[in-house]
Amino acid sequence: MNARTETLIVIADDLTGANDTGVQFARQGLPTNVLLEGAVLADTSDAAVIVIDTNSRACTTSDAYQKVQAVAKQAQQAGFHYFYKKLDSTLRGNIGAELQAILDLGIHDFAFVMPALPMNGRTTIGGHHLLHGIPVSATELAKDPKCPVAETVLPELLRQQTSVLVGHIGFTELLQGEAAIVGTLRKLIAVGCKIISCDGWLDEHFMLAARAVSTVSANVLWSGSAGLAGFLPELFGWNNQATNPKPPVVVIAGSVSSVTRVQVTQLLNEGFEWLEVEVADCLPWHPRKLRSCLDKALDHLAQGKNLVITSGYQTESIDKAQAIGAKLGMSGMEVSNMTAEILGWLGSTILNQQEVAGVILTGGDTAVAVCRALGVTGIRVLEEVAPAIPLGEMKTAAGKTLRVVTKAGAFGEPDVLVKATYKLNCSN
Repeated sequence: MNARTETLIVIADDLTGANDTGVQFARQGLPTNVLLEGAVLADTSDAAVIVIDTNSRACTTSDAYQKVQAVAKQAQQAGFHYFYKKLDSTLRGNIGAELQAILDLGIHDFAFVMPALPMNGRTTIGGHHLLHGIPVSATELAKDPKCPVAETVLPELLRQQTSVLVGHIGFTELLQGEAAIVGTLRKLIAVGCKIISCDGWLDEHFMLAARAVSTVSANVLWSGSAGLAGFLPELFGWNNQATNPKPPVVVIAGSVSSVTRVQVTQLLNEGFEWLEVEVADCLPWHPRKLRSCLDKALDHLAQGKNLVITSGYQTESIDKAQAIGAKLGMSGMEVSNMTAEILGWLGSTILNQQEVAGVILTGGDTAVAVCRALGVTGIRVLEEVAPAIPLGEMKTAAGKTLRVVTKAGAFGEPDVLVKATYKLNCSN
């Protein structure tokens, strides 16, 4: 492998973590290979991002150190420019020892550690690492049979597991902005800190902190969960250079379930563009009333942006539609059926005109309406994205084949639509 500025090595301590981090780069069009313990890095020169599992999470401290340093030496010799140490988002494993194993090679100024993963309830506030708002050491992870987590405070945990000086960027700096983060970073580096951890409870904190870090040094050992990893391509400018970008994903959510609202919020946190169909403004229904909405949707998708279309994300929109429908002599059921028809027309028109990686339909009436408007007569079920949430393939009346995920409104964990999006991207 020739030394190139777009090569990155991710060193993970288990295989599932290696995969969930690797997909952050693959979904942005970067050739990514995941290797198991013992693989030779030189065998994978075609990928810009290599993720390797050292299988060291449950090892002794000394074994974990040796395993990670051996891989890091290979990566240095192979010409990797950027290093990312993947951490478990609940702080299991030999975090400090594995960071020090890489730092001891002397190729980085310091390690920047940000293990938060807000979309899965992992946050760091005031140095305390939390799982759904509860200190990690107060959860069942404190009794993990292989890797118990006894320390809640991130910088203190790092101090216990390493011999180098540890500093921390707290919520005060994050709230004050990039300049405040840069100032604190410089002070910590000046006193000799080699590991600097950071708070984070919103996705926006990743890029905010990462930009500040890149201002201070170009030789950073980046470290965190899949959360921080997903923002590095943008930081490095790789997302603009990625070849063969994936087509966008369209999500059409007609369900009024609170479960679906939470899932849609996760999509918005992932950067999805959002269009709320104001059904009240479409009654009595005629396609011309959605022309502006259609144009916006097609414009977003033409730019390669993922899109979520809703008709009940804002509860006041539902109330307004019911009120207007009542004035027109429509029952609540008729308004609901009309909403599905409207989403069916909009979804089918978009999907007939725009190439997509796939479509996610949530809410039974919505799914049927979109399929009927497309002239679909059946769906071939391929696999399961999550329990009772299938991925399938359907052919439209126009002869177009589409990947489709269908989900009942009240089904699924908060991140299931995000996972479905990744699945559609990876299956194309």
